[in-house]
Parts: sequence; structure tokens; C-alpha cells
Amino acid sequence: NNSNDVVADDDNSSSFDRLGTDALANIFGFLGPEDIMRARLNKKMREAAKKTIVPMTNFRIQCVRSFNAMAAMASALPNLQQISVRGLDSGHKYSDGEDADEGRAAESANFITHDINIISRFRRLRSLELFLPPSNGRYP
Repeated sequence: NNSNDVVADDDNSSSFDRLGTDALANIFGFLGPEDIMRARLNKKMREAAKKTIVPMTNFRIQCVRSFNAMAAMASALPNLQQISVRGLDSGHKYSDGEDADEGRAAESANFITHDINIISRFRRLRSLELFLPPSNGRYP
């Protein structure tokens, strides 16, 4: 390594450190939600992520793992704009509402439930697609 290269790298990192959370939020606005989550390396970047208006992207909830990712994003990226809710893994369902069909309710009574109301934490949600999610009943 050349000592000039090290000095140049230090200059670049110190310039990046001088960016405010609003500037970082603007930069993060060009990234997808998964990339923003990976970029949250320190407190300043986590604060910037919370301010970021996450661009429209096809973020799909289609298994328990992606549901858990959405749950983490609910507090880390509250300005997510688009979510597609689909099925979960076998033996899992979204939290029940009141179901008039007792037979259907009995079939899924022992399934692990996941709170679908977590979606309400996204303040800037503009597009919500529901594609045959495993749910039943009435929801608030």
C-alpha cells in the first residue's frame, strides 16, 4: 500500500462522516430496503434510515423470514412505501380476526400466528398488495 492511498482513504471517510442525517437519508433514498438495512452501520446511519423515504420497490412478504424482516423494518424504515403480502410457510398464518366459518377456524387453530397489524407502523405506505394471504375473519 502506498501511504498516499491511505491518506486519500482517510480524507474520503472523514468527508462521509461530515454528512448529516438528512443528506444520508437522501442518499439512502436511491437504495432498496434491503440495502438500506445493510447500510445502517452506526447510530447516525440508523437515524438517517428512519428519515429515508424508501423508493417504491416490490418488497414481498412470502415466508416467515420475510415477515420477520418486515417486522424489523417497521421501526428501522418506517417510510417504506410498498409492500406485497402473500402466503407464509406451512403451519403459519396472520393473526385471526373473528371468523364466521368455524370449520376453517378449527383447521388453522394450531397454526403459529403473526401480527398483520404491524403494517400500520409504516407511515408512508402507498401501495399494499394482498395476494391470497393465509388469513381469515375481520380485521380492524
